[in-house]
Amino acid sequence: MLAGACIAALAGSLLAQEARIVEERPARWVKTYSGEFAPPPGAALRLITRGHVVVRGGSGDRVGYTLTERVRARTLEEAQRLFGKVIATVLRRDAAMTLTLLPLAGEPVAVEWDLNVPRSLGSLRIHTQIGDVEAYDLDGSVHADTAAGQIHCDRIGGGVEANTGGGEIRLGRVGGPARCVSAAGSILIDSAGRDTVCRTAGGEIQVRDAAGPLTLSTEGGNIEVDRAASSVEAHTGEGTIQILRAAGAVLADTRGGAIDVGGASGANCQSAAGMIRVKASAGPLKIETAMGSILAELLSGSRLDNSSLLAGSGDITVWIPSNLALSVVARNDSGAGPRIFSDFSELRARPASLSQPAVYEGAINGGGPVLMLDTSGGVIYLKRK
Repeated sequence: MLAGACIAALAGSLLAQEARIVEERPARWVKTYSGEFAPPPGAALRLITRGHVVVRGGSGDRVGYTLTERVRARTLEEAQRLFGKVIATVLRRDAAMTLTLLPLAGEPVAVEWDLNVPRSLGSLRIHTQIGDVEAYDLDGSVHADTAAGQIHCDRIGGGVEANTGGGEIRLGRVGGPARCVSAAGSILIDSAGRDTVCRTAGGEIQVRDAAGPLTLSTEGGNIEVDRAASSVEAHTGEGTIQILRAAGAVLADTRGGAIDVGGASGANCQSAAGMIRVKASAGPLKIETAMGSILAELLSGSRLDNSSLLAGSGDITVWIPSNLALSVVARNDSGAGPRIFSDFSELRARPASLSQPAVYEGAINGGGPVLMLDTSGGVIYLKRK
């Protein structure tokens, strides 16, 4: 009951108190509220407010808050009128607490909340009508929503869910899953401990390190992944896709741009207009580009399944380890001579005529999974590693 009394006192003090207004420099006025209260151990804290919110976790067991409002005004009376009041309500149910702290100030007033909270909070949910959200050094999970603003989180032990109507989302180290949605802005993640889902209507997506599966989608921007310990699914409307290393399979598609996969266990890649380059050690390959070349490298020790590489207009080059058992069918529809070059004597041309495409086929090292190659306007090269 003592904690509940402190919470009630917080609401009452914000409603009742009149903070002193200070002119920090000519025609620039500042109004500040501050206080603290003790939440239940492992509390789930929810804050509904307006303005820029900064939350930092610490070793204490109390929540300390400071509300700072700034406005340009010619006189103290004008500043008081612009600042207005703060609506404060508190709802507590067991260990879950919801604080609604809404400054009634108008558009010219800049609002910022600074909160120092126990690092051991079970979860933190922040909903701000407009403004940036920052959260640092928390053991639990963080859920941040802003109608318009940036979201930055770092050193979060649990998961992070971040949603903004327009602004950048930047996550540092996150121990749990990450869910990021931006209506217009880039999404940047340094490290995610579990599965990660990112969607933006317009902006780049960069993930440095992910311990779980990745699902990434942008309507207009590049996608870049440095390291993924599992599978990667990447979709962009207009942009390039670069995945340096993935332990699982890669599914990637773009309507306009190149795709570069530096290492994966299987790949399904499609580009409407752009080069596709893939290095793979296992699984099936399904590579298609309407306008662009394909460069595929099968890594030593590859365990390949049946695969196909299709280029509507472009060259196809495949590097094959000399000891890999593989069956190959290579077809060139360009009609300008064989235009198929192979380092493997096992591959031989089918009898052809002027009305038929050039086809080479054969079994390398006794044969194995089937690799189909087909281009309509380029050259096919099969290179021995």
